[in-house]
Amino acid sequence: MHFDDLLRAGAAIVAASACLAGCGAGGETGKRAVTDATVSEASAPATKLVSIEKPKPAVIRQTIVATGSIGSKQTSNIGPLVEGVVEKIFVNVGDRVKKGDPLFRTRPSLYEREAEEAAANLALAKANLRNARVAYDRILRLKEDGYAAQSRVDDARTALDVAAAETEKREAERKTARTNLEDTTVKAPYDGVITQRFNDEGVYLTNVFRGGAESSVLQIQENHIVVAVVFAPEQHLGALKLGQKALVYVETQPEPRESYILVLNDKLDAAARTVELRLPIDNSDYALKSGQFARVEIVSVESEVVTIPASAALTDDTGAYVLTPKNGRAEKVRVVINEQPDGTIAVIEGLDADDDVIVPNGEPIAAGDPVMTESA
Repeated sequence: MHFDDLLRAGAAIVAASACLAGCGAGGETGKRAVTDATVSEASAPATKLVSIEKPKPAVIRQTIVATGSIGSKQTSNIGPLVEGVVEKIFVNVGDRVKKGDPLFRTRPSLYEREAEEAAANLALAKANLRNARVAYDRILRLKEDGYAAQSRVDDARTALDVAAAETEKREAERKTARTNLEDTTVKAPYDGVITQRFNDEGVYLTNVFRGGAESSVLQIQENHIVVAVVFAPEQHLGALKLGQKALVYVETQPEPRESYILVLNDKLDAAARTVELRLPIDNSDYALKSGQFARVEIVSVESEVVTIPASAALTDDTGAYVLTPKNGRAEKVRVVINEQPDGTIAVIEGLDADDDVIVPNGEPIAAGDPVMTESA
């Protein structure tokens, strides 16, 4: 082999070695680039599909709570109007009566006789009055003809006046006797319910009312309208006023009854530091019973807010917040909230009705996560 051929062969070997070295280095660089891309792709958070809702306008009410009992509109212990033996009781406890319905009767025989006697006395008085008027007219004509003295005219006039007065007296006695006879049957003073029976038939009672069982036969209550008699803490006195709207809750009723403050007592209970309130309630269905426990929520302040589902309200160490979609990512928005009885959350500050709020669908989501929204 010539010297020139040897030189060409050595150059080829060197070039081949360099090519192999270069190719090996390039392979390592490409491998690292692929690995870095794979790691970067794995660490990037996946885009999450989320539901959004618009906050709903609402009105929240700040309330004052007062407790007490249900009472009847009015309660009356009914006794006899005239004294005597209770002969017949027409109603029982629990009966509903209308105004004017008979409740019980006192034995009427004595009052029937008195009415008959009064009628007879009146008839006699009227007869005497007619005779006195005839005598007076006759004497007056005789006097005009000159056959009677003035003294006889005066006497006749006096007799006529006495007869007229006697007639008026007997008429009054007859009315009293008739009233007493009518009063032997005691009638309901208003529409109501019989709630108690104090005495039975055969008991002699006087018409001197003392309001207790010893002088009463029945108790009647007007319950088609009842009243919640409740007591509010003294500290709320400045926020209470007549006509204020309220809801009355009674344990046996599925829904509260609407009412308002009808009576605000000017006198406070010094021992309990409470003020008495009375609120009327329509009870035409007679579902509310006198004596039931009542809890009243009185509306003191009304505020316009927006509400969101409870799941949309989140908390951390700083306080409450919601997530809203912005530029493809979840953004944290601080809010002031108040939980409502229906389970929703009232947002007092931080949101408007036009804002979008992310409602979690079970997948964890945090501020900064990429999101794609869909209608809730």
